[in-house]
Amino acid sequence: MSKKDNQSGGRYNRAKIWQIALFVMNNTATNVFMVLMGYYAFYTQNVLGLAAIVVGMIATLMRIWDGVTDPIIGYFLDKTNGKFGKFRPFMVIGNLIMIASALMVFRTPLEQTITYKYIWTTIFYVIYIIGYTFQTACTKGAQAALTNDPQQRPLFTWFDAIYNILLFSGSTFLITTIMAPQYVKNMIDPQLWLDVSLILAGISAVLTVFAVIGIWQKDRTEFFGTGEKVETKFTDYLNIIKHNRPLQMLIVAASTDKLANVAVRGAQVYFFSNILLNVALNGKYSLYAILPSFLITTIGVMWSRKAGIKKAFVASTWASTILIMVLAALTIPMTSGVSAGIVPTSVIVLLSIFAIQQGMGGIAGNIVIPMIADCSDYETYRSGRFIPGMMGTLFSFVDKLISSFSTFIIGAAIAWAGYGAVKIEPNSAVNSKFLYAIMFIMWGLPWLGHVASIIAMKFYTLDDKKMVEIQNSLHERRQKTSIGKVAVTEGINDEA
Repeated sequence: MSKKDNQSGGRYNRAKIWQIALFVMNNTATNVFMVLMGYYAFYTQNVLGLAAIVVGMIATLMRIWDGVTDPIIGYFLDKTNGKFGKFRPFMVIGNLIMIASALMVFRTPLEQTITYKYIWTTIFYVIYIIGYTFQTACTKGAQAALTNDPQQRPLFTWFDAIYNILLFSGSTFLITTIMAPQYVKNMIDPQLWLDVSLILAGISAVLTVFAVIGIWQKDRTEFFGTGEKVETKFTDYLNIIKHNRPLQMLIVAASTDKLANVAVRGAQVYFFSNILLNVALNGKYSLYAILPSFLITTIGVMWSRKAGIKKAFVASTWASTILIMVLAALTIPMTSGVSAGIVPTSVIVLLSIFAIQQGMGGIAGNIVIPMIADCSDYETYRSGRFIPGMMGTLFSFVDKLISSFSTFIIGAAIAWAGYGAVKIEPNSAVNSKFLYAIMFIMWGLPWLGHVASIIAMKFYTLDDKKMVEIQNSLHERRQKTSIGKVAVTEGINDEA
């Protein structure tokens, strides 16, 4: 037992730092595929020749399908506790499904008809979603077993943020700046996406192996809730929705931000390619943004370990909200002359502030996952049930239903601007309506999402003091359960 354990009366189930660092890679492994499938709309429109509005509708339906699979898989996850643990089988199976299906999406036969391409990409997208849900359910659920120490849970955010910074920045730089110029048709070259999908699939597989190692020792019954076996019913979802107020508010806050973030990532390629007329700058910017994002995240996580996760979420959201308004003001002068290919002189200032804003928004986005674990502990505290799978997937269900409209919003915006059924060439000028559409996605949606988050956090009760109360109560219950088991065992031995 560590010194901290002694000081806290042993009430916390702590993990080793390396276990947290490795398990966080499970989220990174699924985010690798999020990066790849984030180019789905771009690939299907500009490589396969499909209509943007139709592709947007398909992607929206897939996100809804993603949400539908969540409660089902979460239910079975909470019922699973076999030879290989509760979480590890779902992590491995999910990753294998994603690898196979995502590779097929980006290997759509080019010589086939448009109808065939729609059917092919949709079928494999449906399969991909199942694998994605398998693995992401474990990211949210296994945290409650990995550690319940409020000093440690923010570390998940730190590692997750660092990995995501490297992933999103590195992948953008790799695809747009290093790889794309090597191909004849640049970003719309089919061979580029064959190679990119294979590289990213391999990276995800390696990360999943590390994540399985990280959770291995904690994927056991004694680290699950109060230590008691819990019978679950599918109708338990209704009880959670009705009575777990912190989860309700977290869903509102996180899903509105997620809607905006997914849309921004999808629109960012157009922002650099067709607004700034320099698609390669996208990769360079992502690379330069690593340092400020790292510093901002590190400071935010250090503060959250002292002040509490809720305070860190609210403060970073406020900072991001203010910076978005600054970005919108700086972008207004760009509305004149863009169609003629004029790049604004304030581009360096704009991108510098954009990097800081993304860093602030990233703190709030990444810290959501530890907050789900807090909500799961609150549910155990409230009802006595340890059901992290159902808690995490219920969150994901609503989160994905709302954020599912992100791709549709991009497709509808592009169609409104008059580019819905044509290939948009890289580094080519566009009309002013296209500018307004992309600016709304880049700045308007995140601002609205942040406002919703700030309001929701007014009713989120799990601050640092409340979490101490919850963990003390759960520790007492675990002790009673342990004593009861010992007494039963001794009684059986006496009878023998």
